[in-house]
This record gives sequence, structure tokens and C-alpha cells, in this order.
Amino acid sequence: MKKGSLIGCGIAGILGLGLCVALGAVFVGGIFALTRPVVDASEQFLALLGQGRFADAYASAAADLRARQDESSFTAAVQQLGLGDYSSASWHSRQIENQEGTAEGTVTTKSGGSKSISVRLVREGSRWAVVGVRYGGVELATIKSPPPVPAEAELERMVGDALLGFNNGVRTKDFTTFYGRLSDVWKKETTPERLRTTFQDFIAKDIDIAPIKDVKPRLAPPAAVNDKGVLVVAGHYPTQPSQVRFELEYAQERGGWKLMGIAVSVGKGNTTE
Repeated sequence: MKKGSLIGCGIAGILGLGLCVALGAVFVGGIFALTRPVVDASEQFLALLGQGRFADAYASAAADLRARQDESSFTAAVQQLGLGDYSSASWHSRQIENQEGTAEGTVTTKSGGSKSISVRLVREGSRWAVVGVRYGGVELATIKSPPPVPAEAELERMVGDALLGFNNGVRTKDFTTFYGRLSDVWKKETTPERLRTTFQDFIAKDIDIAPIKDVKPRLAPPAAVNDKGVLVVAGHYPTQPSQVRFELEYAQERGGWKLMGIAVSVGKGNTTE
């Protein structure tokens, strides 16, 4: 082959490579342009959270998300995950398939931290709406708001029932009835016989806290549901000559609170039995 032909082939090769690079750039640019609405919708949703406009973010979410999580639960979940600290996001993956889209990347927080994020969206009419968020590996919709603390009158009833039931077990030396009223969680960990062994000291000392039935308990600190969803109720009965102090734990099962832990002490001042 002549030298001129070789040069011509070389130029053609270079032009071909340049054409491939150009076509590749056009292709990538086209994908980014097509998926830009998904990114825009994700950033608008996250920006509302970062501004503390949780109600607006919830209202903008897809109907399916709102059907699975009410506004108060949504707000509590956002706060628990720390999404209100959102500052900006960078995206390394975005796609649209039929009427569904996803955007994945990293969120930078106002405090300077960073966490992975994956936003799922669906097409609703003429807009893209957020239907799911996975932040730092945790799914937003799976976080449930803690159940409300019962009213004080109900707390007093619950405490009285628990302690008098406990006292009946001590006095009769039989915790079968008391065991039957426990939460499923505690039942799996104990038996009536084990309860009798655990509280043998009360039986041996012939302790009787029955007088609490005519006294109103004083709850302190205020009853609260902890981060594990357990209701903790503590306080004392100002009985004489000895006070009855207690700390009770309850689990919510089948729509009600069931006893899952009990600590009782009887004594004067700081002296307890």
C-alpha cells in the first residue's frame, strides 16, 4: 500500500474514533436529559425536608406512600432518620422504566456528614412523585411513630392492676394468674414457677402491698415510650409506714399495653426491701 493511502486510513481511523466519542457523549447526554425529571423531583422533595416543610413534602409524595404512612408517622420517621438535615445531593445513578423511576446517590447534610440515598418515584399524571426513600440503608416507610402514652388515669389503673396482681402472687405463693396477664414477650422468657423463684424474697419476708388499692400512685418521672417502643412507668405509692416504689415496662400487643417487666421495692426513705 502506498504511503498516501496509509495516511488516509489513519485519518479515517482518527475521524471514526472521534465520531464514536461524540456519539457516546450524545448518548450519555441524552440519558441524563431523559432522567432529569426524576432527579429534579427527588431534589425538590428533599429540599422541602431540609427546610423543615414536612407537611408540604408529605403532600407532594405519591398516593401510595401516603396510603402506607400517615403524616404524623411520616414526620416522625423523617426526624428520626435525620432527613431534615438535608443540604444537597449528588447522583451516581438514575433511571426510568415505564412509569417508575429511581435516583441513587449521596446526601450531604448541613452538619457536613454524608449518607447514601435511594429515591423511588412513580408517574402520577404529569408529574413524578416520591413513593419511597431509603436513607442510610433504612427505609423511611418502615419507621413507625411511637404509640401515644396513655392518659394519667389509665396509667394509674394499669399500675394498680399490675402491682395488686403481683401482690396476689406473693400472698398465694402462686404466680399462675399473674403470668396469664403478661405480654407474650415476657411469657416466652419465664414461667409461673420461675416468677415464684425470682420473687421468693417477698414471699419469705411476708410482704403485703395490698394497702396501695386505696392510695393514688405518684408517677415520676413522667411515663414515656422509649426508642424501642416500650412504655416505662415509674413512681411510688405514699403508703405508711413504708412506701411502695415501682418501675413497670409495657409492650403494645394486640392494640393494648401488656406488662413485660416489673421492679418493686418497699421501705422507708432510701431503705428498701
